[in-house]
Amino acid sequence: MCSYRNSSNPPLVGNKVTQEILTTRIDVLTSNGLELKNAKTNSTYLKTKNHYEFLLSDAPKFINYLNQYSDVQLPPYVDAMIGGVLVGVDIEYSNFPFGSDILVDIYPLSLSANMQKEMQEEDANFYKYIKNLLESKGVLYHISYSLADNSFSGFIKNMDENYTFDNDTKMIFKLSEATYYGKGPLIAPKSLQSHILKINLEISTKNEKINLLMKNIASSSTFASSSTYVSSATIETFSMNINEKKGDITTIEVDDAKFNISSNTQGEKAEFYAKSSLKEFEIKSKKINLLLSKLNYDVALTGVDKIAYEKFRKLTLHTKSSYSKKFEKKIQEAVTTIFSKGLTLNIADFSIKKFSFDNQVPIDGFSLMSKLVVKQDQNLAKNINNSPESLVKNIKFDSTIKFSKDFFIFINKKVPVTSMAKSFAKEEGNNFVFVIKFIDGHLSVNDKLIK
Repeated sequence: MCSYRNSSNPPLVGNKVTQEILTTRIDVLTSNGLELKNAKTNSTYLKTKNHYEFLLSDAPKFINYLNQYSDVQLPPYVDAMIGGVLVGVDIEYSNFPFGSDILVDIYPLSLSANMQKEMQEEDANFYKYIKNLLESKGVLYHISYSLADNSFSGFIKNMDENYTFDNDTKMIFKLSEATYYGKGPLIAPKSLQSHILKINLEISTKNEKINLLMKNIASSSTFASSSTYVSSATIETFSMNINEKKGDITTIEVDDAKFNISSNTQGEKAEFYAKSSLKEFEIKSKKINLLLSKLNYDVALTGVDKIAYEKFRKLTLHTKSSYSKKFEKKIQEAVTTIFSKGLTLNIADFSIKKFSFDNQVPIDGFSLMSKLVVKQDQNLAKNINNSPESLVKNIKFDSTIKFSKDFFIFINKKVPVTSMAKSFAKEEGNNFVFVIKFIDGHLSVNDKLIK
């Protein structure tokens, strides 16, 4: 159903330029799982306002459409969550070419018929609460998009919701100051930055109270393609508190968490990198008190054949819709092909600077560096079945692990078998060092051959 109201004739050129762009975008969406259920237009001489309502009638088709722009596949359960959802879209724009940004509000209007039915049967009051929340645009995503330079910015509407269920369980959810900006098409931006001031979830039952809090969550991403990108994220504070009515309290806290991932498929070989750090990680409870300081890891996967990887990546995009024994075999063959071309896994750093257990004085931790090389073997698929023992010759492994003496003693108390390892250890100052090598099927520790 469509209806139009015009108080005056808008400038022909400006109105037509923007409207043609919107029509093209809508045609793409309706051919990929969305159904346009309603459309209304209200125009003045200066601006035009459009209202659309889309029904997600074919969730798998829409998910496949989104997946082609991403190197990460959306999980299958998303289909069930969003299938049948009705989404409202309000668009406002100037009738003069490139006169101002296009303003867009996106908000869910209702859940799927099946989800509504289940909610009504299980908790009619909660169904009414969700229904009112959605109809009042309680969940809203705002976008300001510039056609002049393809830049955009926006926010997610602040939320401060609380609800008490029939069984007296109380839930509180707060979302504060979620903003973002970027450049490029909205469905596949070239760059995207976001920041959330605070997310807070609190659940209280008759037996316990759980409080989850995250502060200052930021992310930044740049995309050259769906498989070549650089992304980073930081979380200033993460805390979870579980307070049981019987008196037990468990607290988990993370300070200054940083994550970085990147993928590059533009060179001769594909490369993937992951790096993260935590300033502090702490768990407190009646059973355990653990404090870790300066956790780091830095991992790289390089030398990956691009053709073999791209075939594997495209297969994973259709895991749900195409899954079968035959499809599983294709996945296995694709993985085997990747390994047959050779690759290198390098752990530049995996370490914990300080360690404290049961409120004891912090001690030095450990560090690990490793390199795993899988040699090229065009007969790998054949050898897996006919001569699996020969595959060890394709693997070269080199690792250096350093334990502080205090940390090694602590581990030995918890896992006494590590005392056997001490006979292989090499002392370097306050550390026990283990240089582990696996070459041509032979394993050695600090040049001592393990038979």
